Amino acid sequence: FSEPTSHPIPFATLCDALAMTDLRRRAAFDIGSAATKLMIADIAGSTVVKELFAREIPVAFAIDWRQSSDGNLSDAIQDKGLSVLRSLIAECEAHGVPQAARCAIATEVFRQAGNGADYLEKVLKEVSLPVQVLSQQQEAEIGYSTAVALADVPDSVICWDSGGASFQITMRDGDGLQAYMGGLGTGVVTSILVQDVQGQSLSSKPTPNPVSSGEAEKLVAQLKSRLDEGPKWLKGSKVTAIGGPNSMFCIAFEALGKRHFNSTEICTVLNSLIGQSDEQLSTQAFCQGDLREAPGYILPKIALLLSVMEHCEIAEVHFCSAIGSCAGLLISDDFFQ
Repeated sequence: FSEPTSHPIPFATLCDALAMTDLRRRAAFDIGSAATKLMIADIAGSTVVKELFAREIPVAFAIDWRQSSDGNLSDAIQDKGLSVLRSLIAECEAHGVPQAARCAIATEVFRQAGNGADYLEKVLKEVSLPVQVLSQQQEAEIGYSTAVALADVPDSVICWDSGGASFQITMRDGDGLQAYMGGLGTGVVTSILVQDVQGQSLSSKPTPNPVSSGEAEKLVAQLKSRLDEGPKWLKGSKVTAIGGPNSMFCIAFEALGKRHFNSTEICTVLNSLIGQSDEQLSTQAFCQGDLREAPGYILPKIALLLSVMEHCEIAEVHFCSAIGSCAGLLISDDFFQ
């Protein structure tokens, strides 16, 4: 008779096995100024083990708010937002995510719109989804967490997250999270182009296209004038940009055919958009596929990307696909009941 041979379990394997016993299924909603996003995943500790569902659906809250004469969200955009949320809640039910394992955040436009808080109360009442409105600093924190989860070198990552009404660029050092932020996003920049540069109203001219070279130059100059001075840690930096299929970073990626780009290349993209109609732009790669935003937002997004890169002297941007800040939310226990 001989005793069974014992094989020690590698430490990493043991840790993985222990983590799997803490496997939890969660859903994270990111109700942004330009799109509503949902990610459903199984997580263990601070790791997303398996992504089960991810979708980003355009809902132009910021544009609607900028078109408003009274600073409120229209009934039409509220109804669309609720309809999108109902479809995404159905995905939570289909994937067996209990209500206590669902969290939702809302961003800039819901801080600014006169009835933003009322709309979120309606969301709670009609689809039983509590929504926390984040400050821009909190947006920066969650965006940074998302970039860390995606980046190859998370310890040194600089994260850039840009939405419909604001952007945040963040990094962490010995003093904590450092952030460079601005109240410029797709909806705001489109409004500046149509109203301030072209002298029209968004209600009568819903698309700025075609945009002349002079108008594009004026837009970039106006955007730079509205930006705070860039911090020293951004000068000459390489930045990880997170975003979905409608983000300005994804548009640049699809226009250039590569995920790394500098300001000179973005200037080339901007120049290629000048004089183009909505119909002409709709044939391009960045307008193809389901759930893409209208061609009228393409040039404003690229103009914002160029303005920030040149103003802050950012050397290079690396685009990482992400469904809003959902990945960062999923691993943040504070946002769950």
